[in-house]
Amino acid sequence: MRTGVLLLILALGFTSAAKGSEPAVKKVLLIGIDGCRFDALMYSQAKHLKELASSGAYSDQTDVLGDRKTGAATITGPGWSSAVTGVWADKHGVRDNSFRGENLAAYPSFLQRLTKTRPDASAIAVVSWNPFQKYVFNHGETCRFVLDGDRGGYAEGDRQVTKTAETILAEQNPDILFAYFGEVDVTGHGYGFHPRSPKYTNAIEAVDEHVGKILTAMRARSTFAKENWLVMVCTDHGGQGRDHGLGEKVPEIRNGFMILNGPAVRPGKIDERTFNVDVAVTALTHLGVAIQPDWKLDGHAVGLR
Repeated sequence: MRTGVLLLILALGFTSAAKGSEPAVKKVLLIGIDGCRFDALMYSQAKHLKELASSGAYSDQTDVLGDRKTGAATITGPGWSSAVTGVWADKHGVRDNSFRGENLAAYPSFLQRLTKTRPDASAIAVVSWNPFQKYVFNHGETCRFVLDGDRGGYAEGDRQVTKTAETILAEQNPDILFAYFGEVDVTGHGYGFHPRSPKYTNAIEAVDEHVGKILTAMRARSTFAKENWLVMVCTDHGGQGRDHGLGEKVPEIRNGFMILNGPAVRPGKIDERTFNVDVAVTALTHLGVAIQPDWKLDGHAVGLR
């Protein structure tokens, strides 16, 4: 009897130890800030975003167009399509905001790549720009369209995105959460894309407060200690003056940025060249999704250990 009890205790002990050694569950939080210049972000008082960059990895020279000619404009549709699919416009077909000729069913977002690979996974996009739900995240992903920012205003859209993201993190179990913020771009069009434009940097600081709330909700999860979150922040383009449409030869427009933070990140400035298409591949790599050759992705993973 004593031998049996001892064996049972030892077995329970080994089971407990095995459970304790289970790897943390890998997850991705992607913050998308439309039309955000990195130099303006660093000039601003955006404390949460600056902390993510200083304690994580960052690239301040993330090319939003790539090396080959694709006919894509430096605007929202092509920029975000490239970031979330991992391919350039000559593949995904989005060259402007009309989305004519789009081929996103053949080159879906990394959210769908995850759920196709792992049907039990949860991938959610929270957005306020209508083409996201109409075209980009329209192939099986869960898309929360909080309101039409073109009609209801992107400042309100950003607030609704934040509230929805907080609720998802508190009540659900997402493996990927993409939160999109549009007011910075709108403000740049109205008052100038420049670090010395007070309203532009104020808009960045407003988004920073939203980001802080989302980060707080992420860290307050009851399962957070058992999770390995990769926090990513990126943009779709920069800006010069009050525009960004013809930015192929304008560094202030063509150069975006990427910030990575979390246990999986190799801290410090990323010295290698980075591109918008690296966003999707970095996220998938962190999540343990094997990149398949037939996906024909253009990006590669950056900044990870």
